[in-house]
Amino acid sequence: MKKALLLLLAVMLVGCSGEGTEKKKEENVKKEEAVKEEKVVPVKFEEVDPESKATVEKFVKKYNVRVELYKEDTELPIELERIPEPITSELKEEKKIFSQTLLETDFKKYKGHYKIVAKYNKDKKLIGYNISVEASPADEVNDEGDEWTEGFLSAMSTTDAIGLSIDKFDVHLSKALDEEKDTHSYIDSNYKVTILLPDIDLGKFEINYDLTK
Repeated sequence: MKKALLLLLAVMLVGCSGEGTEKKKEENVKKEEAVKEEKVVPVKFEEVDPESKATVEKFVKKYNVRVELYKEDTELPIELERIPEPITSELKEEKKIFSQTLLETDFKKYKGHYKIVAKYNKDKKLIGYNISVEASPADEVNDEGDEWTEGFLSAMSTTDAIGLSIDKFDVHLSKALDEEKDTHSYIDSNYKVTILLPDIDLGKFEINYDLTK
């Protein structure tokens, strides 16, 4: 009996020791995660590769010029939000790349929201742009698509500001919508443009502009 009790006690001690070890492991993992979070420090725009910095600044200026043109249109003036200048937004590391939100705003006239982002690699060099739009669901949009206009015009302004053809963008966007494609890509200059429409019925779409060289 004494031997049995000693054996049982030994088993219990091993179990407790194991539990303690597991708890220590969990605590260590949590500490490591906390340290990692602390190490993720936003990067200031001034720290970006000089050539990339100049390119993004030029992009913002061209985007704002296009916005003013839409606003001053005598037949159908449409007001869009300008990207703030000078650029002060910081870069945040996400999935081994850095993203910089240049503009995040709501539609001025209809229900909707959109965001324009500049993307950089680990060396803080520009690798492309992204615009994501959330607007009214398709069944709440009229035949002219007025409720989506601000989102599409912002995408067209982004395309033009990068230095790409608006006409070519319009042709490919129409093709993607007509053929009900979830994803459609094409090459223009040194950019691969990818139009993402899997949730277009919900009023959501996204466009990636990725540098090919």
